[in-house]
Amino acid sequence: MVSPWNFSNNKMTWHSLIQSNQRLVCVVGDRSYDLCLALLKVVETIGRSSAEVFRQQEPSSWTVGDLSHSNVYFQFSAGGYETSGKSYTLVDFPTSANAMKMLATGAFGSSNQIAGTPIVSAVILAINVENGLTTNLIQVAELATAVGVRPILAFIDQPKSLDDAELIEMCQIEVSEGIDIDPERILTGNTELALDRQVINYSTPEFQPIINLIELLNQSLGPHPNLAQRPLFAPIYQVDDQKDETSILTCQVKQGTLFTGQAVDIIGFGDRIRTECIRVREQNTDDLLTTQVYAEPGWVRAGQCITTPKKMRSYVQFSAVIYALTVEEAKLHLPLVDQDEILVSFWSLKTAARLIFGKEDSILSPSVDDEIKIGIGEFLLEESVPLDIGSSFEVYKMEQLVAIGTVTKTID
Repeated sequence: MVSPWNFSNNKMTWHSLIQSNQRLVCVVGDRSYDLCLALLKVVETIGRSSAEVFRQQEPSSWTVGDLSHSNVYFQFSAGGYETSGKSYTLVDFPTSANAMKMLATGAFGSSNQIAGTPIVSAVILAINVENGLTTNLIQVAELATAVGVRPILAFIDQPKSLDDAELIEMCQIEVSEGIDIDPERILTGNTELALDRQVINYSTPEFQPIINLIELLNQSLGPHPNLAQRPLFAPIYQVDDQKDETSILTCQVKQGTLFTGQAVDIIGFGDRIRTECIRVREQNTDDLLTTQVYAEPGWVRAGQCITTPKKMRSYVQFSAVIYALTVEEAKLHLPLVDQDEILVSFWSLKTAARLIFGKEDSILSPSVDDEIKIGIGEFLLEESVPLDIGSSFEVYKMEQLVAIGTVTKTID
């Protein structure tokens, strides 16, 4: 893994860092960039950080979904640091729209996160005290809660020219009443003063709010889940039946491990097949593996998944948050409506589904620039699909990709 405090300004390096087992902290708001920079500057004196690299970098773009056809992306800047024996990645979003697109699509976890645990460890709302808690930040907090991201922290930032205790108190009340947040996770400080200081002296009051934020993150975030230690989940992309009652499966291990002699279940389409891996070989591209298993011809199909026995299930119904693509991203104006007949794509599998918004007149129109449109609905699938909370998927209507979503609840 590339160290977050020792690398060049390389976009793919940031992508590798984000997809590694770091504690990923997303920062969004009017003062998000300065807050990230102040935090990294303070950490430089007590640990290791990439403050200088963060200061020099241009925003990177992250493409959502399949790189071969996706036109969906968002922008961010990132910085890494380590303190108290823990590694963190700060991700700053230039607008709340970029943050909402990431949260709704599960983008940072799309290549390695499957079941139960959001890839984002925490969200910090960087609030300008003069603007207060904006509607956009409320939407970010609500969306983070919907996809299971906890904790949410708020840092109320005041310009160094402003000294208004009453305004700060009013903003604190506004935050505590406006979003679901623990009162002890609302901090106040002045990033301008912290950044102006050339030498950090921890006895000075300018740095104490930043130190409090660092300590709060240390206390709030436990060990990041180790994907290799979680139950196996490997979608199957290709099946080659053999004459000796075995099948060679091309798959991609999303979590867990796959090894020769391992007992596994193959699930999906209403089936659960217990078998054994005879051998496992790595492929040269796309992190794919081939594994040979005992199976009669026709037993296994592309779209099914290899799992640890009795650890995962298939479902035909789930709830999700959905990001509606812009017209530019989807290449057409095509809203989603209640009871729509659509296609839902997981991994290598597409299945017919019905979208249920709960109200007959509900319409999810395409997003427009910074006006992100997020819907919450239920999906009733034609085929049972192995999935869990946090699984990402694509929505197609009239054979066109129109939305990307994240599962928030499975329904028996």
